[in-house]
Amino acid sequence: MPAQKKCAARFRSGLLPIIATAWLVTIGIARASDVDSEHLFGFTEGADIGKKGEREAETETIGRFGKSGGSYTALTQNNQVKWLPVENLRVGANVAVAYFDIGGVSGLSDARLVALQGVSFDARFHLMDRHSGPFGVTLIAEPRWGRIDATSGETSTGYGGIVTLAIDRELIDDCLFGTFNVLYDSQAIRKPLPENWIYDSKIGVSAAIAARVTPAFFIGGEMRHVRAYDGLGLDQYSGHAIFAGPTLYLQLAKGMAISAAWNMQISGSLAAGGPLDLTHFERQQAKARFNVNF
Repeated sequence: MPAQKKCAARFRSGLLPIIATAWLVTIGIARASDVDSEHLFGFTEGADIGKKGEREAETETIGRFGKSGGSYTALTQNNQVKWLPVENLRVGANVAVAYFDIGGVSGLSDARLVALQGVSFDARFHLMDRHSGPFGVTLIAEPRWGRIDATSGETSTGYGGIVTLAIDRELIDDCLFGTFNVLYDSQAIRKPLPENWIYDSKIGVSAAIAARVTPAFFIGGEMRHVRAYDGLGLDQYSGHAIFAGPTLYLQLAKGMAISAAWNMQISGSLAAGGPLDLTHFERQQAKARFNVNF
């Protein structure tokens, strides 16, 4: 039976079979499909990394829009290559170029510029395969170096990194996929004038689902909660934001796909209070990605 007809039949069959199937998956009975889950979920990561010897090129644009007052647009263009030298380990290198258009935003200088933002590296350790176990589990480490501030676009020198734990599973065989992420992000930034160091960190959790509409097309949604702190070790709470929005994924051909996501800050506050945190985060965030294996 074609995948789309099978999915439609499952969803029409009622709530009880869906619950039963999901329960079977939790104890590892339901079959895991051959779908690559890495890019299914927007900003939230899937646990798949590919197979030994595979190479991948990826271009990704991330847009961040809206601060408290004025006009704020920040775009980051990431260009990355990835390689699996051994089973269950993937490494990658990324070059980021940034564009800023800032005007009238409180606490930020007006700016319009395009600049090399920095470089980063990516190592993914696939700890558990969802094809042979109830979950897929991957640990992701992403150290980075930057030459401009990611919020203001001002010249600076930054050292930081993100550690993410991604856990995913197939909720309904061949039809519905889910993932859960926990992340920790810290950085040290040196401002040249006056010369001083700024330290900050973030911790976050996110969850997402993706449903198969056709054999090559998925739609879904995600929700992310991120908390910001002063200091490298989550020393002093400074604000938080909750984002939510839709995602999509389209496989163009074998080993070639596009994906996209749009998130809006639906809740948040600064440590001092307020309806949203538009100091550490933006009102809206979007992502578009193209990837190809070779």
